[in-house]
Amino acid sequence: MQETVVNNRYSIGHTLGGEGMAKVYLAHDEVLDRDVALKVLREQFADDEEFVERFKREAQSAASLSHPNIVQVYDRGETEYGTSYIAMEYVPGGTLKERISSSGPPEPEVAASLAAQIAEALGAAHERGLVHRDIKTQNVLLTAAEDVKVADFGIARAASAATISQTSIVLGTASYMAPEQALGEPATPKSDLYSLGVVLYEMLTGKLPYTAESPVAVSMKHVTEAPRPPEEVNPRIPEGLNALVVKLLAKDPKARYADAAELAEDLRRVRDGLPPIAAGNDSGTTHLATRETVPPAGVAASRWSGASRSPWVLAATLGLLVMVGGLGWGLSQNRWVQGPLPAEKELARAYRIEVPDVEGLTEEQAWQKLTASGFKVDVRRQRSSAAEAGKVLDQSPAGGERVR
Repeated sequence: MQETVVNNRYSIGHTLGGEGMAKVYLAHDEVLDRDVALKVLREQFADDEEFVERFKREAQSAASLSHPNIVQVYDRGETEYGTSYIAMEYVPGGTLKERISSSGPPEPEVAASLAAQIAEALGAAHERGLVHRDIKTQNVLLTAAEDVKVADFGIARAASAATISQTSIVLGTASYMAPEQALGEPATPKSDLYSLGVVLYEMLTGKLPYTAESPVAVSMKHVTEAPRPPEEVNPRIPEGLNALVVKLLAKDPKARYADAAELAEDLRRVRDGLPPIAAGNDSGTTHLATRETVPPAGVAASRWSGASRSPWVLAATLGLLVMVGGLGWGLSQNRWVQGPLPAEKELARAYRIEVPDVEGLTEEQAWQKLTASGFKVDVRRQRSSAAEAGKVLDQSPAGGERVR
């Protein structure tokens, strides 16, 4: 950046960051005598009038948010070279990404506390109709007192303007992007909750649930592959917190938490050593029945279908016989962010997903494992002995088999 003072007000210091559409500088507000973070759009976007106008509107929406866990937007304007900027609250503790990289994963109760603060910030934004669209550890800042400040509300929405999408800018960040976003669906509040699930996974394990050689390949994994449960990576993670993360990372948005407030409550419970309430509950359109022996209900299977683009599933029989199947509609249509290369389209068409082995598991455990892999579950029952009541006796296709 050529200027040392912007708009006769902000004295530019050193660079704080520079990924994505903008560079961020530490600056001093000479009028109010305080340090600020000055986010300046990169020059290649300055000539795109539609984007600049959208950026201004979204910055104004973000400025209307007032919450202790959201970075406050103070001002917006243009440099003398015509580049848009936003002056924001300066948070000196750095990003959550930097903290994990330098100090390793925090203790589970600390991770739950930090995630609860992020959920509360999201809840405040969602109540005002604002979806973040790019929740990631780089956009979570920490104060000196270890409090959370979520940054960049509205910026990802500005990037979704048609003129910008034509420039092959990847919207959101593939490693944290919800499956529906990867398939080109509109982002919703539940998309933010999925991304928060990835952030929490990273806090608990020090790793991301999916890695690959390209952003498109990572997006594919978000759509098709079940994540490795965080407790398998870090055995110190409490069972309730593990279930909470698995629920957040459900492929079907309906199977995630109902809203940020419900999630925040469960995170506070886990932080305090209590079991979560909503984690593990079925919030989808089909339900698992209670665990008890019942008269035979037959072993007929039917394919689940509907208006949504969730994965198809053959009816499960718990009582317990289980039949599962099917991979998502979205892959067969090759609806990928920014349009994949032909080879990647071919890979998407040919992709097979492994059926989880749920034999011997309880009804709840089977549900969690199947839904985490992107399947929906309907329940039929068969008479069984008291010892086998509520457990899966058999499944078809067999666990380990790969299906489209």
